[in-house]
Amino acid sequence: MKKLFLITVLLLASRLAMAQVPYVRVEEHQTRYEQLTRQLGIQCKICDYAISTLYAQLFHDLETSVRVVDIDGEPLYFYHIYRKETKEQPAIEAFVAYDDLVEVERKLESMIEEERKDRGVRKDYCENFYRTDDGFQLGYYIKNRQTNWYMVMDRYSDTKVIFDNVTKLKDHFKKALAKFDEVKKKNGN
Repeated sequence: MKKLFLITVLLLASRLAMAQVPYVRVEEHQTRYEQLTRQLGIQCKICDYAISTLYAQLFHDLETSVRVVDIDGEPLYFYHIYRKETKEQPAIEAFVAYDDLVEVERKLESMIEEERKDRGVRKDYCENFYRTDDGFQLGYYIKNRQTNWYMVMDRYSDTKVIFDNVTKLKDHFKKALAKFDEVKKKNGN
């Protein structure tokens, strides 16, 4: 009887020791755009001003715009990138704050110089990228001395939108920053 009692206690103790900790939801890191648009008790007005389509390789035609989020009369500006859903790919969307886009454009200039140096040195693989606080990523990778420029728009994914060359990106970012200036003048900022 003592042996049966001892075995039962040991089995119960082992079950308790291996019990799972209950699921506790940890609040996810929200982007600046999500923090603004998910606030309660505010008046929020959202306006888009189209820039142009940014063409990438394969099925990655990206619609871009300047998005103005007006929170209780205070306008905040975002670069909005959107890819429609296709049979091959799900829809993806990114919002890059204006000051982050200025920094991305500045980093792009320095990465172009670094890419030229990296391509000249014999390496099996090389990758260089810049990631904003909100998870938007721009970079390049070199494999077999061939460079591919890319963007990662979704911070929850590592899916890369590949571009034929960096000139498309450089020209598009200049066009986007010019559109920001135009929209800010319209809004009196």
